[in-house]
Amino acid sequence: MGFISKKYWVKTERGMTLVEVLLALAILAGAGFTMLVKIPLDFQGQALNLSGTMLLEDIRDARQAALSENTWYQVKFALAQRSYRIYREGVKVKEVSLTDGVRFYNTPQDFILDASGNPLPGTTISLVNQAGRTRKVVVAPVGGRIREE
Repeated sequence: MGFISKKYWVKTERGMTLVEVLLALAILAGAGFTMLVKIPLDFQGQALNLSGTMLLEDIRDARQAALSENTWYQVKFALAQRSYRIYREGVKVKEVSLTDGVRFYNTPQDFILDASGNPLPGTTISLVNQAGRTRKVVVAPVGGRIREE
């Protein structure tokens, strides 16, 4: 304690009490736990979902382009390179590689979307990740409906 005048004493000690330190640690631990719960840890599942969604959207885009341009599109799968290519009347317009850890499984070499948007033939494209989870993109032969399973 420091002395200012004869009547007043001023507390000059600085620091935190044990209760204040424990309270701060509890708040930090709660924030850390909340962040841990919010961050997804299934990176392999996310990579599979991303690849499946990209493939689905690319096939849908090719189908829509075939309809609007009144021409045919072809999707070829390079199984060893883990990629696929989209061709418009035999000319490559797009090439996409799958995300790391994802590969094709029981997938045909290619299929064609005719000018009416129907696939020749209908097909199922299967993707699998390193954990063994699969995602399928189904192209229906009648009506050309494209969906994900």
